[in-house]
Amino acid sequence: MKPNSLGMIAALALVFSACGSGEVLAPPDDDTNQDDPLIQVGSEGGFVPVEYNLSRGPTFTITRGGRFVFPGVTTLEFPGRLILPIFEADLNDEQMAEVMSLLEEIGIADITDEHDNSVNNVADATTEVLEYWDEDGLHRYSVYALGITDQSTSDATAAFAELFDYLHELAGSLGGTEYQPDQVRVVAGVYRGGFDPEFEDHRDWPIAGENPDDWEVFTNIGDETWTCKVFDATVLTEFADARQTAIWAHPSESADAENFQLLVRPLHPGEEGCDI
Repeated sequence: MKPNSLGMIAALALVFSACGSGEVLAPPDDDTNQDDPLIQVGSEGGFVPVEYNLSRGPTFTITRGGRFVFPGVTTLEFPGRLILPIFEADLNDEQMAEVMSLLEEIGIADITDEHDNSVNNVADATTEVLEYWDEDGLHRYSVYALGITDQSTSDATAAFAELFDYLHELAGSLGGTEYQPDQVRVVAGVYRGGFDPEFEDHRDWPIAGENPDDWEVFTNIGDETWTCKVFDATVLTEFADARQTAIWAHPSESADAENFQLLVRPLHPGEEGCDI
């Protein structure tokens, strides 16, 4: 975002506050790092495979400079791409002002960590999570089964649902360009079967000089250990044509070495290392 756009956001914020109740959150100051995240929205839980949970990151990120990172369109082809498309676009002043207005309606600046679990008649739904950063640190608001029922739970949840819909609307209308990440997370687990043999794609180990047995332990699930390492964006070229059913040979090339399944994801702004 251009530096002189902040004044425009402030002016638009006054317009939004005059139309509603309460004062709209102030836009980020000039002296903040414009590449730092302002908000991130994502999903947690739900009835999904382990691998999906381990590879899931934020759905949306807006940086303090107005950079919007969002999922691209996926096709119905099977097997799908190993690395799902992510796009980015710069929000204009009016769009940023609308985001700030909705954050104020949620009351996110006054929330430390709250969870709305009032919808109790829906099983295996995801929890939608909003994270917002200001000078006081991280503020987190989460809602189970957001938007699945018409049940009105609270003003904050209603405003979160409106923000959620608005971000989806922006993602569908902006077009944007392919996201250029700074870092890419690669998570490795021993392949235990499960892919349809018709679609298995056996490949050589893709990253020279790397052995996932030596990487940081990402998580333990039952008897399975998943390890992780973060690389710069050049590693993406090694996975450009890979599909989700790719099975990767152990780098030792030993006859009795186990194969790996790899989960590869560009990190959003503000994400660090192998933190889950």
